[in-house]
Amino acid sequence: MLKQKFTRFSISLLSTVLFSGAFTAQVFAQAKQAGVIEGRILNADNQPEENVIVILTPSEKQTMSDDNGYFQFRNISYGQYTISVSSLGVTANPVAVELNTEKASVGNIQLKENATVLERVIVSSSYRHVNKNSAQVARLPLTYIENPQNYAVVPKELLQTQLVTTTEQALINIPGVSNLSIAGGSGGSTLTFKSRGFSSGSIMYRNGVSTGYVSLTDLFNVDRIEAIKGPSATLFGGNQGASYGGVYNLITKKPLNVKRGEVSFTTGSYELARTTVDYNTPLNEDKTALLRVDAMYDSRNTFQQLAQHSVGFAPSLLIKANDRLTLHFDGYYYKSERPIYLFGFTPPPGGIGGNSTYSGNVSELGLDPKNPYFTADFNSKQQTWAVTGQAEYKLSEQWLSQTNYSIARSNNNTRYISLLANKASAADTTIISRNVLDMPYSQLYTQQFQQNFIGDFKIGTLRNRLLVGLDYFRTDVASFRGSVAYDKIPITATPAQLLIRGSRVDSLAVRANYSGGRDINDSYGAYISEVLNVTDRLLLMGSLRVNRFVAVSGDYKQTSWSPKLGISYEIIKNAISVYGNYNNGYNNVSYTDADGNLLKPQYANQLEGGVKFNVFQHRLATTVSVYDIKVKNIARQIPGTIYYVQDNTQRSRGIDVDILANPVAGLNIAVGYGYNDIRYTEDKGNAGFLNNRVESAPYHAGNIWGTYQFTSGKLKGFGIGAGGNGQSSSFANFQNTITLDGFYVYGASVFYNALKFRISAKIDNIGNKKYYTYNSWLFPGQPRMLAFNITYRF
Repeated sequence: MLKQKFTRFSISLLSTVLFSGAFTAQVFAQAKQAGVIEGRILNADNQPEENVIVILTPSEKQTMSDDNGYFQFRNISYGQYTISVSSLGVTANPVAVELNTEKASVGNIQLKENATVLERVIVSSSYRHVNKNSAQVARLPLTYIENPQNYAVVPKELLQTQLVTTTEQALINIPGVSNLSIAGGSGGSTLTFKSRGFSSGSIMYRNGVSTGYVSLTDLFNVDRIEAIKGPSATLFGGNQGASYGGVYNLITKKPLNVKRGEVSFTTGSYELARTTVDYNTPLNEDKTALLRVDAMYDSRNTFQQLAQHSVGFAPSLLIKANDRLTLHFDGYYYKSERPIYLFGFTPPPGGIGGNSTYSGNVSELGLDPKNPYFTADFNSKQQTWAVTGQAEYKLSEQWLSQTNYSIARSNNNTRYISLLANKASAADTTIISRNVLDMPYSQLYTQQFQQNFIGDFKIGTLRNRLLVGLDYFRTDVASFRGSVAYDKIPITATPAQLLIRGSRVDSLAVRANYSGGRDINDSYGAYISEVLNVTDRLLLMGSLRVNRFVAVSGDYKQTSWSPKLGISYEIIKNAISVYGNYNNGYNNVSYTDADGNLLKPQYANQLEGGVKFNVFQHRLATTVSVYDIKVKNIARQIPGTIYYVQDNTQRSRGIDVDILANPVAGLNIAVGYGYNDIRYTEDKGNAGFLNNRVESAPYHAGNIWGTYQFTSGKLKGFGIGAGGNGQSSSFANFQNTITLDGFYVYGASVFYNALKFRISAKIDNIGNKKYYTYNSWLFPGQPRMLAFNITYRF
């Protein structure tokens, strides 16, 4: 019996092998009659063009050009074909090709601009083809996959589907960003947040240069946001130049060589009324002078019933002087009027009053986020203007000269309302001390000059990308301030008790002690960065910056060194890479020790490693990274003296995950997650901070947003979106005695995108969650809110 079974099994196995062999031979024979068709897409300037849809007829197969313009069709049967392109705003002559060998190349296909289509361009809701390549992250022609550093990109398409009207709403799309808050300072108020455990946000770049780093801002002329993670002083400088948590760079809209425009109006809850205008036109027939103008007016009555108004204007001019020289000029003006209040547990810098003695959970104070605990008859008036210029000159095919210059001024006439919460015991009513920090005069002036020489050349067979640069950055801060104690109220205060009268503040200010000063600092930097392709997949980076810091007002000088090392290896060419880096940040310290010697600069040193994906024809762009940042030379004042020592450290460790995906046509998903553990690792001053977590730094922060737009049928152009963001609990003080609860909120949107117009609606915080964020100051979370938008294109 066993023998019969074995015989039947042997016959079956032999039959299977013979059948498989015959089938394999047939497939192999067919495969020999199939091959590859490839080519390259170039734009009108003979530069590689990525993300262009290429169609193969009659098979109707589609593919896309990669970062270098190349495309490829695989497993194509021998025969006659036609290749054409199908991308909005461009066209190209169809190319005939015959495949009768293993590989056929159609060479270069050059695109032509289709002005008619461009004038009627539809702003797609898809961010599938977001270009994560950046010329500003490394200031070198490095692709996203090649760059050995983690950076996230928030594209304009994502902001559009979320109906974003504030910078706060935009920044929550960056992995790891948490605890957004408004902070006050000389020159203006600013939006701050936590990134990798460090306070960021007051340092916001525009197109790679600093333009008024302490000021509120608006996104009306912003095309996308680039968040460069970790300390990046080698290229961007220290002090006012870059936070240890990262550099946040706003990339503005650029002039185009077509005539078009759009007008957009948004309204909704709390009397929201926001109008934006975007108009672009060539100024001459040969399109060598291009102008783009963006403008905004925003009026709203916030959910705390605090009225605010803002206006913005941003012209941009591009001049192609000749085939080598291109000039680009940007202007930016932003003015805001609104009450600014600082709600916390300590008085603001320059304020009066003792620290709160409260210990416990913020929720136990019984605060109502909708109640600002004041009604003021005065507003903060802040305005910022900035002018930037860039000249790019093509020295040769291998070398480019780039010159950047910017000046900016922020003026701030403000009466900051300072609120300090305290509660003696669980049975007591929370008491709020109210002070007014009067700042009748405050301004910040910045000036920056930058000269870069960028090379892309070969020595032998090795490709070199080299950056050599010089940088000058001046800050001039002047302010005049005085603080007055107004009163104390319970959280049960009546509307009459909540009123803060400007006339009473004026009378109290007469007896207040006002102080003023001016602080001028100059930074002179020189840097070099070399990227070497050891092979076409293995890349090494070495960079160094030397910076001379001169405190003109304080009469002291200090030199800082900032190195940067990186390595990247492409496991799959242009698709998957692993990378590692060492990055450095610094902050010059103006204190002295007991011998009168100037303290050393404070340094942050980061080790980071990760993996990047840009696969499935750009349908999945992902970065996963692990980092370790150690900050040394933290200054600590010796009790009872005016002297300082540098014997404390902080350590920040964590994980960042950033995903942009388009798994099927019309479906787009953005996911971000950040884990961070930042602590005081040395506490030689016995101040009680050892192993404590740094304030306002949660362990977890995450965001997700998905949209689906119908691409065919009767519902074509109709789309829906949904998602949310949140964070875990954190501490509101360095002693870790005040806890702030975490939260998660959800939102959804619906939209219809047509040729000439777009209409959309969104609801935020569907569950009407009540919550606070905290970064030096408590900031109430937005409750449930509806917004509606209509955009007309012409």
